[in-house]
Amino acid sequence: MAPSYRLPTQVLVYCFRRTDDCIEYLLLRRMPKYGGFWQGITGAPEIGETLIEGAARELKEETQLLPKSLDQVDFGYSFPVEDEWKSAYHPDVSSIDEYVFLAEIADSIDPILSFEHDSFKWERFDRAVGLLKWPDNKKALEICDRLLQQTLKW
Repeated sequence: MAPSYRLPTQVLVYCFRRTDDCIEYLLLRRMPKYGGFWQGITGAPEIGETLIEGAARELKEETQLLPKSLDQVDFGYSFPVEDEWKSAYHPDVSSIDEYVFLAEIADSIDPILSFEHDSFKWERFDRAVGLLKWPDNKKALEICDRLLQQTLKW
């Protein structure tokens, strides 16, 4: 029987909520055994799932949140497969493509975290972007924030 490999595709979902005067973004802190860093919701679509279906499932699995809206952002990037994860992918895979989504959440709802995370924060953009570890995650949040500032009606 052939080995089952993970798809070299991921989604990154930034949840946001509107307050009276700003937008707050949800960040999750990974458990120490998974790196201990802050991030949005991430994960891989399963075989047969579209990107948006994978984003919705990852959001539900990691937070139990149901968004008011979930939209793909016109931004994505690739990053190299780290050595510790190479066995999960086909031997020919050297990078993973990540696609970015925005999910609007009702203003009074907090997540129920999965086993992958030990804490969450709702933060304004300037604080949220400062908590992120990966440069591509920071750029993605910058693009999401710029888009929301241009399109949201207060």
